[in-house]
Amino acid sequence: MRLPLQYICIFLLFSCGEKQSSTNAINSNTDTTSHTATVEKEFDVPVLYKNWEMGSQENTRTVLKMYKAWDEKSIKDMEALLADSVKMELPDGKIRAAARDKMIEELVKARNKYLSTSNEIIAAYPIHNIDHNEDWVNVLVYNKWMYADRVRDSLLYQDLWKIKDGKINYLLTLQLSPSRVGIKKLDEITNK
Repeated sequence: MRLPLQYICIFLLFSCGEKQSSTNAINSNTDTTSHTATVEKEFDVPVLYKNWEMGSQENTRTVLKMYKAWDEKSIKDMEALLADSVKMELPDGKIRAAARDKMIEELVKARNKYLSTSNEIIAAYPIHNIDHNEDWVNVLVYNKWMYADRVRDSLLYQDLWKIKDGKINYLLTLQLSPSRVGIKKLDEITNK
C-alpha cells in the first residue's frame, strides 16, 4: 500500500508542476499577445517621441557638472561640457543659439547678474529616444539665487538637456510656479 501511495504522490507533484508550467506558458503567450495589441493602441493621439528607454548615467553626470559650473562661475568647466554649437530655449521666451565661445560669453554675462546661485537637484535621469536616436537628461531643479543687490529669489525648473557625443547641445527649460505650500515643501526637501 505504501509503494502505490508514494507513486501517487510523486505523480501528483509532477502533474501539478506540468500544469503550472503549461499555465505559465499560456499566460505568457496571452500576455505577449495582449501587450502587442496594447502597444499598438497605446496612444490615442500622435506622439512625436514615444519610444523611450533609460539612457547613460554619464549624460546625467555631464548635466550635473553644468549646474555645478554655473553655481561656481567656472567658465573652463562650462567650455568642456558644451558642444560646438548650443541652443537654449529659456522661460522668458528668449532663444539663444550660438557657437560654444559665444554661448560661454552669454552665460558669463547672465551669471554675473547674480551674487550667488544654488541649484538643488530634486530629480535627474537620463533617457534615450529610440525613434530619433537622441539622448536626453530630464532634471527637476529648485534654483535659488541672490542678485548683486542682495535680493533673494527662487524658482522650480524642469530642464530638458539634449546630449550629443557626450556634450550638451540643447536645453529647453520650463519655469514652474509652485504654491506657497509647495515652496515650503521644496525648502524642506532641499535643506535636509
